[in-house]
Amino acid sequence: MPVLVDSSIWIDYFRGDKNSDKLEYFIDENVLVINDLILTELIPFLKIKQQRKIINLLNAIDKLELNINWGQLIDYQHKCLKKG
Repeated sequence: MPVLVDSSIWIDYFRGDKNSDKLEYFIDENVLVINDLILTELIPFLKIKQQRKIINLLNAIDKLELNINWGQLIDYQHKCLKKG
């Protein structure tokens, strides 16, 4: 079963968080997937830090395609805000 890991988990992992054992397990098992949104959050900082190898490794992970209807998402957020 593919596992999508949020960018916050990746950031903790890159910082050397001692609680990254589960992510290490998923990496070793080769079950991770990633999406363009997560890459968009991670790659700019990695470019600044000149972490080409990590960028290439992240880009090599299977991508989970996003099909987002942004207009509908905006409408839902608007409705939620109006209702408190």
